Amino acid sequence: MDGLLVINKPSGKSSHDLVYAVRRITGENRVGHAGTLDPMATGVLVLCLGQAVRVSEYLIDHDKTYRARVRLGVETDTFDAAGRVVATRGVDVTADDIGVALNSFLGKISQRPPAHSAVQRGGVRAYKLARQGIVLELAPREVEIYSIRLREVSGDEVEFDVHCSKGTFIRSLAHDLGQKLGTGAHLARLTRLASGPFTIESSMTLDELEAAVARSELARYLLPIERALLGFDAVHLDNASVRGVRQGRFVPMPAHVNTLLVRAYDEQGGLIALLEKVGVDMLKPKKVFSAND
Repeated sequence: MDGLLVINKPSGKSSHDLVYAVRRITGENRVGHAGTLDPMATGVLVLCLGQAVRVSEYLIDHDKTYRARVRLGVETDTFDAAGRVVATRGVDVTADDIGVALNSFLGKISQRPPAHSAVQRGGVRAYKLARQGIVLELAPREVEIYSIRLREVSGDEVEFDVHCSKGTFIRSLAHDLGQKLGTGAHLARLTRLASGPFTIESSMTLDELEAAVARSELARYLLPIERALLGFDAVHLDNASVRGVRQGRFVPMPAHVNTLLVRAYDEQGGLIALLEKVGVDMLKPKKVFSAND
């Protein structure tokens, strides 16, 4: 049971809740998520099953696409609807005002994470300290907004789609939008539409997963491990080299390799390892996948 599963996360569940649910449904204990979603958020959550948990680190860096619903005029301490209201203001802005404010976020921006976030300070999650009344002002970080598109303005609520780099806090974006408009704001609803190449159209709900397992059809929905590694060059090895890689030996590097990490396949086209460049002409095993695991 090795592969990637794209789940459409329901609201009210944490990413860890989804991991536990998938373990229960599939019977596979080795399940991990490739990047978290806040409990209130819905949408694409990529889970790694079996040997795929060993490649989750290569999925976290993917860019993301979200659909956000923002409530103007109300600020909360968490920057979202789950928080405590800390300020209310009147809302007197036009759709053009909102569009101009949204477009001002395009490109590389400095963004401060919410105090109620999973960012660590001294090994402790910021949200845990905030719950104890210790509110940290977290250091800003550089993120990038590739595109942002206003979809709807309905009363005091604004809906927009945003394509952004990893590490972008949409809650902070909602808060900052309220600051630019002078109204205050918080994130009312959030759906992740895509994480890298994995889209909500190709995702499945927990109920659909349960039904697939009951029909013994889980394999139809599991994506191969290599889908997490497609950004790396590929080499095809003969049987002798495959045996060498499985024994931890270095192999010569073909001239066409340009990436630091390389996917290695056997003569039958099966993924057997992730290799790493050593010097100018050798590859060493970094992660070897067992065919019999």
